[in-house]
Amino acid sequence: MSSTTDFVSELDLVIRYFNISVQSFVFIFGMIGNILNIIVFLSLKTFRKNPCAFCMLILSISDSGILIFNTLPSIFVNIFKDYGDVNTMFPCQIPIAFGQVFGLMSHMIMCFAAIDQCKSTSIHEQRQGINLKYMRCFIIISIFVSILHGIPFLVFYNAQPLSGLNATACLPNDRNGPFSKYTIYVDFPIIDGFMPIFIMSVFGLIAFRNVRIMAKRRVHIIRLRLEQQLTAMVLIRILGVCITVIPFLIVYVIRYIISSHSNDPIVQKKLQLLNRVFTILFFVNYAVSENGVPSFVHYLFN
Repeated sequence: MSSTTDFVSELDLVIRYFNISVQSFVFIFGMIGNILNIIVFLSLKTFRKNPCAFCMLILSISDSGILIFNTLPSIFVNIFKDYGDVNTMFPCQIPIAFGQVFGLMSHMIMCFAAIDQCKSTSIHEQRQGINLKYMRCFIIISIFVSILHGIPFLVFYNAQPLSGLNATACLPNDRNGPFSKYTIYVDFPIIDGFMPIFIMSVFGLIAFRNVRIMAKRRVHIIRLRLEQQLTAMVLIRILGVCITVIPFLIVYVIRYIISSHSNDPIVQKKLQLLNRVFTILFFVNYAVSENGVPSFVHYLFN
C-alpha cells in the first residue's frame, strides 16, 4: 500500500512540474506568435481587404483567447496546488467554457478560410472568394453560436472527486447522464472534432490543387504569390489541427470511459499524465503561428 501511495505521489509530482514548465513555454511562445500575426494582418495592405486574411486575423485573436483562458489558469492551478484543491478554490468550469467558445470559433473560422481560399483560387470563379462583408457576417454568427455552445459547459461542469484519489477533476455534474454522453460522444468527437476537420481538409486540399493549376497558367504574379501564401497558411493550420486535436480528442474520450469504470489510483494517475501530455499537444495547435514570424520579419525590412 505504501509503495502504491509513493508511486502515485511521484506521478502527481511529475504531472505538476510537466504542466508548469511545458505550458509556460507554450503560453509565451504562442502569445508572441499570435501577436506577431495580428500585427502583420493589420499592417500589410495586401491583407487588409482579403477575406481569408481577415479570417486568419480573427483566428489569431481566438487562439490568444484559448491560451489566456485555458493555458494560463492551468499554470496557476499547478503553482498553487500546495494550498489545497484549486478546482474548489477557483471555478474550474470557466476555463472549460471559454475553451469550448474559442475552440469552436477557431474551427468554424478555419472552415470559412479554407472555403474562401477554395473559391478565390478556383479557375471557374470570376470574383475573389467570399465577399468581405459577408465574411464579417459569417464570423459574427460563428462568435454568437460559439458563445451559445459554451454556456452549457459553464452550467453543467464542476469539480468532481476522482475515484481512488484525494483529488478532483472538472467533469459534468451528471456523471453518465445526458449531458455527459452528449459531451463525450457528440461534442468532442463530432462538433469539435471530425466534422470541422473534414470540412477544412476537403476545401484546403482543393485550394492547394487550384493554386498548383494557377502556377501553370498565366496568372498575375502578385495575385499568385498572395494566393500561395494564404493557401500555405491555411494548409499549415489544417495540418496542425489534424496532428494535435484528433489525438487529444481520442485520448480524452478513452480516459473518460476508463475512469468511469476503474477505481485504481495508479490507473487514474497514468491516465491523468497521458491526458496532460495530449492536452498540451492540443494547446500547441493554438500556439504555433501560421507564418507570423517570417511575415513580420519581411514586414520590418521591406
